[in-house]
Amino acid sequence: MKNIFSILLFIATIVAFNSCSEDFLEKHPTDALSAEVFYDSKNSIDLALTSCYATLQNSMYTTNACLFDCLSDNAQQTHSGYNTTDIARGPITPTIGGYVNDIYFNSYKEIARYNIFLKTLSDYEGDDITDAIRAQYEAEVRLLRAIRYFELYKFYGDVPLVTEPVTIEEQYQPKVGADQVLNQINADIDFAVSNLPDKAFYQNNGHFVKSSAQVIKARVLMFDAYDDGGVAKSAVMSEVKSITNDIISKNYYDIAPSFRGLFAEDLGEQNNNKEVIFYVNYLAPDNFASCFGWSRAATHISNGSGERVAVLPEFANTFEFNDGTPFSTSNPLYNPDNVYENRDPRMYKTMFSFSVTFEDGFVYNLNSPSTGYTYYKGIMSSDTQDQSEFDKTDGSDWPLMRFAEVLLMYAEAANEVDGPTAQVYDAINRIRARADIQMPAVPQGLGKDEMRNAIRHERRIELAFEGFRYDDVKRWKIAEDVLNISPDGSIYGKSFVKKNYHFPFPQSEIDRNYGALVQNPDYN
Repeated sequence: MKNIFSILLFIATIVAFNSCSEDFLEKHPTDALSAEVFYDSKNSIDLALTSCYATLQNSMYTTNACLFDCLSDNAQQTHSGYNTTDIARGPITPTIGGYVNDIYFNSYKEIARYNIFLKTLSDYEGDDITDAIRAQYEAEVRLLRAIRYFELYKFYGDVPLVTEPVTIEEQYQPKVGADQVLNQINADIDFAVSNLPDKAFYQNNGHFVKSSAQVIKARVLMFDAYDDGGVAKSAVMSEVKSITNDIISKNYYDIAPSFRGLFAEDLGEQNNNKEVIFYVNYLAPDNFASCFGWSRAATHISNGSGERVAVLPEFANTFEFNDGTPFSTSNPLYNPDNVYENRDPRMYKTMFSFSVTFEDGFVYNLNSPSTGYTYYKGIMSSDTQDQSEFDKTDGSDWPLMRFAEVLLMYAEAANEVDGPTAQVYDAINRIRARADIQMPAVPQGLGKDEMRNAIRHERRIELAFEGFRYDDVKRWKIAEDVLNISPDGSIYGKSFVKKNYHFPFPQSEIDRNYGALVQNPDYN
């Protein structure tokens, strides 16, 4: 879906000047647009709204979302973008950089833009914006703000809470309790749920819809749905079940026939895709994701065929055989000469080893990957056919929210509340029955614990390299169990200790805040 939000616009930050009695200070500057001059119509507000949506094109959460899995037990990095190698190995320190810095700085930079927009919208007095449009615009940007504060909440806990544009004098902000941050996140999401249109995303020209806000609400609830012992909180799970069931019952969405078609523009499946609840839109060649100065295509090459993301064998071995039985080298279906044969088709749609054959028949060959496997899920054929063209671009959209995740959240919540009901089976089996996957249904007669394991397996497989796994093992309170990995040949060791459920604040931020910001516990 290509639309106005495919166009990355850079809107100059508008600074409100204090009034002064001198005439020359009361005049508009001649070398910059003042707020009074720029925001003179609905069109200018629309441009500012587009600028807010453009922040979602941050490659950390789109093209490079796969790198978050390098913090987890799914993969490791060979070139350590966002310093995932040192963070995963530990110990994590305030000066380690990478994600510790980037999540913090990027979130607040984007939140500042949202706050300026919300203040501008509130102050705008033009009669070309109705109350209904005003409420919808506010809802869209408050949802954006909730998404970024949720990142801060997940990774740091207590953080500064800023909901208005700040002056120079106000720039040094102390952190507030995580519960206060969470209250603001929920207030913003609830406003969005109440004021966004109740229609399918593919019918709304790239804007958020009610179900987009509901997905974020369910994610926020899920993150705190287990106590410190890993036991589900039934009240929270009941709320998640209700929210996700509402999305499912509307019948706006369905599982798309093509798994990789969700990610690769080459396959022609992205426009009006009924699985997608929100796409981050791109429109190459003028508008595309980039990272570290590379184009999206070059980033894909590096992550996959350039083997920046090396998939761990333990994760590869979690893919079932295509009859639904667990992986085992003693299974008659196992072929040591082709480990992808007779496996869950999502395996060869997610990773590859020495060569890969794209849907258009193009074959790409790779020297032996260090771990035996490398990333494939989001790579297009055109990304790999001429690696010398590192400036080429592609316009693949990124599915930030999709219906498969909703079904998985519903199954997880409903199983914890009611056990493995028919509705739980139906939710997970709809995903496994995708047209180009066709995995057999989950076996009948599972107990609650067995179904929990089946759902967690399905979530790990279905959502691999979309940036979920590291959050999942933390919220399930199993991070200490699965993220302490011993080195073995080409696999470097990973370490996770209890304090790592939160990151430290970047030391540079502590230093520049002159005592206003106190470091997170255990990182001093």
